[in-house]
Amino acid sequence: MRVLFSILFIVSFCAFATAQEAKDVTIQKFTKGILSFPEGELSRYTPISSFNKEALDNAAKSGNLTKENMAGYMAEAKNYKYCLITVGTHTIVKITDLNKTIMSGSWGCKLPYGEGYIQKGSLNFKQDYINNIIGIPDSQRRMIFFFE
Repeated sequence: MRVLFSILFIVSFCAFATAQEAKDVTIQKFTKGILSFPEGELSRYTPISSFNKEALDNAAKSGNLTKENMAGYMAEAKNYKYCLITVGTHTIVKITDLNKTIMSGSWGCKLPYGEGYIQKGSLNFKQDYINNIIGIPDSQRRMIFFFE
């Protein structure tokens, strides 16, 4: 019984460790062609936090998203090739279609379609209108990054 429990524990631990290692690779693939990371700069465990730091240094423009400035930033996104949004250190979204929009009552403006990852233990992929990925305006820090 002990041997079976030990084997089960080791297998579970290895599966968890493998999922953790994949987070940095997932974010690196997601941002390929937009932002490159120096060797060792993308954290395995908190890759979105690492992205925020690197993006602040390399984006053409960045800012803090609020309900008051969201409409202006969405209009400005049309001037850039890529637009990414992060929520804290747990969510990253890439706008994929600025022409496919939906009115968001919470944000008070039309928001585009996007895709991204939400970190809840592992990174969960989601494609939807960005208001359904980034949530409602609240005290969480939301950053927007524009890349040419």
